[in-house]
Amino acid sequence: MHKKKRAQVTVYIIIGMVILLLATLFFYLKGTTEKVQTVQELVRAQKIPSEIGYIYDHQGGLTPDDAKTIFYGEHEVSYGIYKQETEYLSFYQPYPPEYPWDISSPATIFPYIAGTLNINSGHFGDENLPPLDDSGPSIKSQLESFITSYLQNLDLTLFKEHGFDITEGEMDVSVVIGENDVTVFLTYPLEITKRATNEVTNINYFYTNHQIRLKKIYNLAHDIINEDIVRVLFNISDPSNNKDSMTIKKITNANPPKHDDIIIINDDKSMLYAEPYTFQFARENRYPALHYIDQVLPFLFPSPPPFPTINEEQIKLKVNPKAYDPDEDELLFSYSPSTYQLEQFDFDNEYIDLTVYVKEKDNEDYQDWQDIDVGIGQQAPP
Repeated sequence: MHKKKRAQVTVYIIIGMVILLLATLFFYLKGTTEKVQTVQELVRAQKIPSEIGYIYDHQGGLTPDDAKTIFYGEHEVSYGIYKQETEYLSFYQPYPPEYPWDISSPATIFPYIAGTLNINSGHFGDENLPPLDDSGPSIKSQLESFITSYLQNLDLTLFKEHGFDITEGEMDVSVVIGENDVTVFLTYPLEITKRATNEVTNINYFYTNHQIRLKKIYNLAHDIINEDIVRVLFNISDPSNNKDSMTIKKITNANPPKHDDIIIINDDKSMLYAEPYTFQFARENRYPALHYIDQVLPFLFPSPPPFPTINEEQIKLKVNPKAYDPDEDELLFSYSPSTYQLEQFDFDNEYIDLTVYVKEKDNEDYQDWQDIDVGIGQQAPP
């Protein structure tokens, strides 16, 4: 069975590994004659695969282990956008047919609010991106927590085997996320004694800087997520959203039958292992939204009998439905009933009842609908 791997932002791993490498090199440059190959073997043994997303509790991070993720390729990717599950501001509704907002008033029928067209204003999901450097489980605090936990669990027995005794002090990690780089400061008092000569070396500080534009990448992710949950017509992977060598790619329907997407941001100006740095998040599939059907011109027929049958094509032409999907999925319309055999009481009532559905082409469980009345009448005599 394929073992799932919890996703981690690539830069987290790299920063931890470079600190280890710098420390190891420093030890060996202080008088040992061991081969550089030993250093390389140590780093290779401690290396963790590069992954993307959050840092979880069991990894030394601050994200609960039971947080919702999507299994994509070899890794699980965290969600940046969730489908709305609860009412928002007592107006935006999570489930059809009231979705996407309250339809109790004629002035608030999608896509109108207070009688004004608001096709680019709404609430089509919830953001799940952690803050960059605020308090709480921010990316900054997760970096600091992960690096601290990772370094505290390093196996330093290799140094003892090569003639060194190490006395460790209290460790403190500080991360600064700049516009174009990420800097880590490590206060870690170490007293290193070389047993063969009793030579003592004291180390207190470590410093590393990486040209990873994490802040710019994060801000782009934050911007497109907020656009995506507000504007139903926003296309998250449109090339016009690319910015400053950062490109956005969408992997559609990454986990059928749920049909969630993976959004990938590549930054050509942030290189790791000679490849562009990649930031990705999952987007949960959301319902399509049916444009409210207001007035439909009546069907007019010659005086019955015989009584005609209305087919689906006639209904479509008469209703002319419109709909929008926040995930850019292809939509299909259907009607219930799809055909209708008229009878005398329909002409007596002067209308028939229809339900108009809009569904995702590849996922018919996600749909919106509206019940409508369509007038039935007789043509005026010539």
